[in-house]
Amino acid sequence: MLLHRIALAEYSATAADAFGGRGGLYGKGRWHSQGRLIVYAAEHLSLAMTESLVHIQRSNNIAPFNHWEIEVPEAVIAAAPSLPVGWERDIPSTQAFGNTWLAARTSVAHWVPSSIVPGELNCLLNPAHPHFSLSWVVSGPRSFLFDPRLTKP
Repeated sequence: MLLHRIALAEYSATAADAFGGRGGLYGKGRWHSQGRLIVYAAEHLSLAMTESLVHIQRSNNIAPFNHWEIEVPEAVIAAAPSLPVGWERDIPSTQAFGNTWLAARTSVAHWVPSSIVPGELNCLLNPAHPHFSLSWVVSGPRSFLFDPRLTKP
């Protein structure tokens, strides 16, 4: 399954940087608590852009970003979980889900729903899983520029 990742260029100059999951050590996300190796990717480039854009502070000086593609075998991606109504507002429960999944190492990757674009999926990657491979990276880094209309205050 071809997945897309958009990351700050400063932290994604190499495949090891882009897919090493170190960002999760320094910050929390919807599907993990701070202190865990994790990589967020998306099934579509437009979703990867939207998921990145939501974290950008509106500014006239947007830092450079890179676009990466990784081809993850479908057999190693777990199906999206069944989540209760209102999961989008219950971040502690989605973080607990992701933390448990990361620790258990039951799969290399896991589909999760986007809370930003209903009906679309993100894919969590566990770079600490013994079967995770950087050989799956098929392209990158390619400079990615957000349309200025999306980032102006």
